[in-house]
Amino acid sequence: MAKGRERELETDDLEHADVVIVGARLAGTATAVPLVRAGLKVVVLDKVSFPSDTMSTHAMVPSAVQELLLMGALDRVLALDPARSRFLAIHEDGVRFRERFTPFLGIDYGLCVPRNLLDKELVDAARSSGVDVRERCGAEQVLWENDRPVGVVYRSGGSRRAIQARVIVGADGRKSRMAAEFGVWEPYRGSKNGRGFAFRYLDDPLGPDGQEEYGLYRYGTTISLILPSCPRGRALAVHMCDASEIPEFRSDPENMWRSKIDADRAWGERIGGATNLSAIRATDNLSSYYRASSGPGWALVGDAGHFKDPVTGNGQRDALKHGRLLGEAIATTINDPTRLDHALRQWERNRDRDTVSTYHWGNRETRPVASSTLVKCVISGFADNPGEEPRFSDTFNRVRPVEHVLNPRRLATGLIQALCTPGVDRRALVAEILTELPHELDIRRHRLLGGFRSTRVMSTERPGWSVGSAPSSGAGQDVRRHAGATAG
Repeated sequence: MAKGRERELETDDLEHADVVIVGARLAGTATAVPLVRAGLKVVVLDKVSFPSDTMSTHAMVPSAVQELLLMGALDRVLALDPARSRFLAIHEDGVRFRERFTPFLGIDYGLCVPRNLLDKELVDAARSSGVDVRERCGAEQVLWENDRPVGVVYRSGGSRRAIQARVIVGADGRKSRMAAEFGVWEPYRGSKNGRGFAFRYLDDPLGPDGQEEYGLYRYGTTISLILPSCPRGRALAVHMCDASEIPEFRSDPENMWRSKIDADRAWGERIGGATNLSAIRATDNLSSYYRASSGPGWALVGDAGHFKDPVTGNGQRDALKHGRLLGEAIATTINDPTRLDHALRQWERNRDRDTVSTYHWGNRETRPVASSTLVKCVISGFADNPGEEPRFSDTFNRVRPVEHVLNPRRLATGLIQALCTPGVDRRALVAEILTELPHELDIRRHRLLGGFRSTRVMSTERPGWSVGSAPSSGAGQDVRRHAGATAG
């Protein structure tokens, strides 16, 4: 961990908690609830006040919705009257099929709730559980003693305050100040995104009663999604296009919107008649990464520790699930520092095992290329055998690892079909196989044999990635204070 000079700490107040969590969105609230259920005092700090929006895919599949149930927030979210999507419909350049999602804890639907609505309900659910959530409180520094964090300094209004705690958790997103304070701002592995992300809300032409599926449309180099949203009758339309197109989405958004509708007949038929359109939001800052996410008395959860390309639609699921698991791990070991540190490290290891397949899948899908004959033939295998397991929707729903869905048998069957396709360029097909085979091998090698925090570059990872510069205030400095001291 990077250490800097020591300096005096001046605050207006000092208090005590068992755990301080910085960040009150999905990962932060999911971590907090198991802790207060175990009888611990938990303070969650967030620099914003809720409701507050944030850039997000918004999509939750059943495996994510079950996490809302487990944290006691599902009834609150359902009271917002969101559409419940029970199917995934694929439109892959002429290949079309629909699958019903596999249920989790009896939940067989996905939800797509705008983050300004969803995060407010999660904060309220956490408060109802006994979590002390403090809005408009920006964390500034971590307090250290003997190489362990022992508290957080934060600013509330014009005052600087300090909270001493046995564990500090950073759940403060991609630009995590806590990552900088813990000395792990720079990820140990990452991959540059090739796709950008542009979206808007609209009134769904299908109306509230016709919304029952997430629709994925792939045409040319663009992947588009239509996600029934909240309240019922609204929908989220997403374009995951070549990142080079994002400047055009910013400078001439309506023309770009129309060009995407004109480019694909199926997409145009689905949303061309939409009304009540919101402004378009767009970003091309989507590099994937893993940061070291645990250490003596601290952890990073959610996007603070790991981020994957949003093309997978799994960010919210992972933030909620691994937030809950982190809270459970801390709750059972907090009274024994040695066991606690081991549990934090094991939690990080398990998170990596659970997410690495989807990380590599996202890295592959973020390449802005048109679907090849081979890809279309592999996908058509799911359409031709609708009752066969595993199903394509299992990739998004995380029923099993991606490579168990797009498995060797599926790939071999697709290859045979591609070779038999009239007019196929067999030389190009062989070149594609030689390109894709290392990816298949690397994904399996990384998941099964890759060491903890391995820095070996995998073939799916694109160079040139960056998470930008670390926050300047307090980052990397060693601010120490004895646990028994008073505020000065």
